[in-house]
Amino acid sequence: MFEFNIEYRRQTEIHGAYGGQRQGGISTPIKHPIVLLFTSNTGEQYGYHDEFVNGLFHYTGEGRTGDMKMTGGNRAILEHAKNGKTLHLFEYTRKGYVEYIGQAECLGYEEAIRPDANGNDRKAFVFHLDLSAGIVEGVQAGKPIYFAPEVKHLKKKSIDQLRKAALEPGYENAEPKEKKQLAFYRSEALKLYVIARSGGICEGCGVTAPFKTKSGPYLECHHVHRLADGGPDHPENVVALCPNCHRRAHCATDARVFNKMLQQIALEKEKNNL
Repeated sequence: MFEFNIEYRRQTEIHGAYGGQRQGGISTPIKHPIVLLFTSNTGEQYGYHDEFVNGLFHYTGEGRTGDMKMTGGNRAILEHAKNGKTLHLFEYTRKGYVEYIGQAECLGYEEAIRPDANGNDRKAFVFHLDLSAGIVEGVQAGKPIYFAPEVKHLKKKSIDQLRKAALEPGYENAEPKEKKQLAFYRSEALKLYVIARSGGICEGCGVTAPFKTKSGPYLECHHVHRLADGGPDHPENVVALCPNCHRRAHCATDARVFNKMLQQIALEKEKNNL
């Protein structure tokens, strides 16, 4: 239906083909079993702050003023599985254009106090989205996945073991709580793997980490896309950067070009490691 790394013109190539609301962050086409979600950093001043937390993407619901209501697009996200619809996430790259991030699953939501369009505090819904694509077939429904006890042991694993842990597949019929545990486990494993892969050298500028901590060289993990293609965390989409390069990747006028370069660096390193 949609392809990773492909830029779409929202109005014509997405809504022209599938319908749905052409404005806002949540679109619910009537004739197709899909819910379309759009994210960007332009709405952060109005409380629409979307980000990864422990391997899950926290996506802010809709509603410009006053407390958000569990109706319309918000309800469509929460009940998408029950209604037989799939969630598809896009990120704005420039005005009018979006890049496809991947299919998501809503594992629940939380309520947070965020400013509305008038700057007044209000209750906002923050949905927990899992972008993990891999599932293990033939596993008993509801099979427990207790990864939490192993997280503290990740630092003892080799670099190859960390990469394997970062790509640990899920279970087809796991409970939301178990999926959240797995997402956190993979996220922590990936952070350690990418730092180990860097060898203590910034993967952006090639300079040694600015200082060392008790756990090793200080470098920060950065997604080359604000969202990772095909899943919240993947070695091909994450790099280890010094603080200066990390800020450049987020704030510089050449951030988009810089991130494209970082993506190629990550791809090349992973190609050499396979």
